[in-house]
Amino acid sequence: MSGQISLRKATADDARFIAENVLRALHIEEADESHIEHLAGICRREDTLYSWRNAIVALYDDVPAGLMVAYDGARYSRMRNITFPMIRMYVGDDYANMDDEARPGEYYLDSLAVLPQYRRKGIAYALIKEMLRMRDESGTPLATIAVDPDNDTAYRLYTRLGFRHDGHITVFSTTYHRLVCP
Repeated sequence: MSGQISLRKATADDARFIAENVLRALHIEEADESHIEHLAGICRREDTLYSWRNAIVALYDDVPAGLMVAYDGARYSRMRNITFPMIRMYVGDDYANMDDEARPGEYYLDSLAVLPQYRRKGIAYALIKEMLRMRDESGTPLATIAVDPDNDTAYRLYTRLGFRHDGHITVFSTTYHRLVCP
């Protein structure tokens, strides 16, 4: 028997869940409690990349099981300038010269994570479809994402949903595949 997937907009009360899953999306599975709380404080704000306002929570049988952070690229530079100095403990000082993850005219899927026990149940698929719906609703021409070149499962899922390879992007000293979906 398969469970029920539902999606909801995050609230400020979801800040810790957002923080934990942004870290999970960055493959940081173990983090100091103080770091999680610091990032949760960033997620409680309304003006950061990882703000609750940019997040969608996926529920599986009414239990939080996954998360997506996505936003209009036109807002990226302003939010980046607020967020990155606040997360210096994670990224050091190398972020100042990294590529822009998003640009005007793009709706960017910044972070996507599904809790391990809920993987392969359609949650990532539902979140990506929601991101594409939000992109369409906003009238933004492209959807974009940076995908870890070692994550073949994610790459296949994105391409199955209409994303195509569009070069590479270097973020926090790591080079990712840049995918776009018109």
